[in-house]
Formats: sequence, structure tokens, C-alpha cells
Amino acid sequence: MDAELLFVADGHAGLGKPLSERCLAGELVRLRRGVYVDAVAWGRLPPWERERLRILAAVESAVGTRVLVQETAAVIWGIPVVGALPEILLLASTRSHGRRRGDLRWTRRKLLDPLVVYAGVELTSRAQTVIDMAAYLPFERALPAMDHALRPDMLKGFSPLSKDDLRLVAGRLPDSAKRSRALRVLKFADARSESPGESFSRAILRRHGFPAPELQQEFRSPGGKLLGRTDFFWREHRLVGEFDGAVKYGRNVGDPRTQTMQPSWETLVREKRREDAIRATGVGFVRWSWTDLQGSPQNPDGLVQRLVRAGLPRKRRR
Repeated sequence: MDAELLFVADGHAGLGKPLSERCLAGELVRLRRGVYVDAVAWGRLPPWERERLRILAAVESAVGTRVLVQETAAVIWGIPVVGALPEILLLASTRSHGRRRGDLRWTRRKLLDPLVVYAGVELTSRAQTVIDMAAYLPFERALPAMDHALRPDMLKGFSPLSKDDLRLVAGRLPDSAKRSRALRVLKFADARSESPGESFSRAILRRHGFPAPELQQEFRSPGGKLLGRTDFFWREHRLVGEFDGAVKYGRNVGDPRTQTMQPSWETLVREKRREDAIRATGVGFVRWSWTDLQGSPQNPDGLVQRLVRAGLPRKRRR
């Protein structure tokens, strides 16, 4: 990350004009009162790094200590967060519970693990962070974080968390309803989902009653040559499903941030050849993107109707 936070309180002697004037001139971007960042550096940052800087600006500009929880802690840990993050969630004391100020919200959370200092900020542990997300967020938004925690994080250098350890943490949640929600997500979680989009897709498939697919199925030629792996495979129905957030070749598996990368022309050609080779084994193919996962299940262009047209049966969920 090549963007540095600039604080009015630091003075920044030798930089010439005050930071506010440089902001008006378009040289800086204001993140919050008294905190700026170079406009050129900001423009180069991907969305996840901008969110991370916005959170760090809120923490480092505070007079006292601010402890990050849930999705806000997840951003710092590098755990995927699905959807916008309109508020920065902070651990509340008894007096500050429920308080809001701008984009800051203080919320009560029982500490299931000791607090941790990481990247210079105090926050909930990786285990508590994903368990809190599972306990307090909708299933679809919690599953990508849980799947991610079960995999080694190659980018951050973290080892995978085990389901047994996560069950112990979930058992410390303050009531049975939250424990049940968290354990439901944990039971369904699968480290073989290699991206947030694949995890979110699995949650959507579950919600709409489609049969569970096999994950990361390998396809080989009659001579045994590996043709490729697919995100989803329904063997009984001879149907392959692929989430198009990032093509199978040319992505850094396990890095949720690659979902915004644009593949090169060569990568797209290679992917088309891979798909054609797998189709030649006698299977159908359905592809979808983030856009196809949104909206009404009756949308003819959405994922649900695409799978129905492909012959995949549905069961009514109780």
C-alpha cells in the first residue's frame, strides 16, 4: 500500500499549503476530519485497501483506544466482507453501547477470545470475528468469511482455523439463538470454496433448495490429461457451475481481492479452451457473476432461473 495517512495534528512542516487547501485543490482526499491521503495514491488503491485506510483513519485519529469488531475487524484481518460497510463497528462499553457518531457505531459484544493487536490496531481475534459475523449477519453474508477462515491465508500468512476450535468459540456466545446461527454457518462452511463469490453462491443455492454440488471437481481426458477443475459439479445431472468473479487460471487462489481483477485476453482464451474441453466430456455448463446472484429468483437472467432451465431440481426448504 503506497498511500500514507496525513494528519492535520501532525503539522506536516515543509509541505507548503495547509492540508485543507491541498484537498480543495484536488491534491488530497479527505477521509475524515483532520485526516487526508494523497489523491494520486488513493486513486491507485483497490476498494478493499480504501476501506482499510478509512478504518485506520478512524482508529488513529481517536484520542482514546478504539477496538474493532465484526466486519470492521474482518477488513483489517483480510477476511472477505460481502456488501457495503456503511459503519465502522467499535466495541462498546456499558456507557457507549448503541452510540453513533457519523460513520462510527459502538456495539456490545461479549469477548469470546482475548483481544488482539494486529496491524497496529486492537480488534477481536480472527476466530471471534468470523463467529460474530455468523451470529449477527445473514447466512449468505457470513458464509464467505467462515469459508475463508478454514483455508490458509497465503497473502497474510495465517494458518487455517479448525472447525473444532471455532465450535469452542461459538459455544461462548451469549445466548442459544446466536450459538445456533453461528453453528449453522460453521457446519455448512467448506474450505474448498476458493473465493467469496463461490461461498456466496453456495449459500444462494442452499436458500433456493438446489442439491449440494461437488466442489473443485477435476475433469480429465480419456488419456488421463487434466482438463481443469470446476467450482461446482452436479454429477447426477451432468451439470457444471462456474462463478465468474475470476477465471480458474490466472487467479491467486485463496485471495478474495482478486475478484475485481480483469483477466487478460490470453487468460480469457485459455479459459474458453478449458471450458470447451470440459464440455466435450458430455456435461452442461452454467456460468454466473455477482450480478446474477442479486435480485429476484424469478429474474429470467438470474442464477436461479438459469439453473432451473438447465434441469437442476429444487426442493422446497422448510
